[in-house]
Amino acid sequence: MKIAVYGKGGIGKSTTSCNISIALARRGKKVLQIGCDPKHDSTFTLTGFLIPTIIDTLQSKDYHYEDVWPEDVIYKGYGGVDCVEAGGPPAGAGCGGYVGM
Repeated sequence: MKIAVYGKGGIGKSTTSCNISIALARRGKKVLQIGCDPKHDSTFTLTGFLIPTIIDTLQSKDYHYEDVWPEDVIYKGYGGVDCVEAGGPPAGAGCGGYVGM
């Protein structure tokens, strides 16, 4: 099963996705919450701290992706939900990011 939650800011996407993830985990499902927010809203809610983004982790390994392991980017959250943070564009830039001139 794959579920994606998206929409404009401030409509409860992070709250809804966290609750769905916890409910599925409580039913015995293996759940991976992939955050894609510059504020890390959903993964922070589940873990209680700002986990590093995948890009942060790659940068710390000098972009040698072969040196990145699942335990480097997957953090255990509330209820046993696994969490990964992709990050996102700066707030207000939109999902497409922005092009600097």
